[in-house]
Amino acid sequence: MAGTRTTIAEQFGRTAVGTEVDPAKRTVQAPSAGDGGTEDYQSSRQLDEKTNSLPPVFKRPQSEDRAERLAHCQGAILSADSWAQQATEAVTQQYLLMTAGAYELVRTEELWQEGGFESFDAWGRILNGHGSDYMNKVIRIGPVVRALATITRRQLKEQPLRPLVSVQRTHGDDATRRCWQEAERVGDLTERGLLAAAVKLGYKVEIEPAKKSPTRALEPAKLNVATLRKLSSRDPEAALEACRDLRRELDGLEAELTRSPDSTPPTA
Repeated sequence: MAGTRTTIAEQFGRTAVGTEVDPAKRTVQAPSAGDGGTEDYQSSRQLDEKTNSLPPVFKRPQSEDRAERLAHCQGAILSADSWAQQATEAVTQQYLLMTAGAYELVRTEELWQEGGFESFDAWGRILNGHGSDYMNKVIRIGPVVRALATITRRQLKEQPLRPLVSVQRTHGDDATRRCWQEAERVGDLTERGLLAAAVKLGYKVEIEPAKKSPTRALEPAKLNVATLRKLSSRDPEAALEACRDLRRELDGLEAELTRSPDSTPPTA
């Protein structure tokens, strides 16, 4: 019987970043010149290689003692769980690194038009089921993930990384890594923890302003498709919301126009 497939992107979209840091996922320090840390770094690289390889095949216990046989099975299952978690985190990081640049290029150069699509959002939904909201999130955190991929094996998610977006953009990769390491040191890798770390280290964090309602902003030109296209190149999320609002209004108007003449008009 066929099961339901779960893509890496779907796992990324619903996996939360907690506040506690598992010792196995602590930051891996890349050695600086002359710091003598080559051995530790090599061992971490070897751990990554093991993570990306298949787990060992289960071997039946040799002991006849039932308690020992149970312990053996439980240990094998927990080891497999740990391996699967680490492998998922590593693959998710790589997935983001692979897709962020591609999404950004298609959006910036409006390459979706070459495929005959009306918008960046429509192209993404047909390609792999992801709309502009998801793709823009991947684009936004792409540089942050790239900076952190060298020092952590944790699974990274868009919302907690938001404070680091402006840090990376303004101060670069090293500053981004320092903020992550400080938040990890205190055991709080949430959005609030990373923001606190950035402030403590003296980095100015730009907080994104609340989004304005696209309905009010586009009221005079709501039916102007050209205006919506221009908006989509500047702010795809706002354009998508405006399109959805317009579609709801048109659906309501169509329902009124197609109502039979002898039907009772709606009361106010």
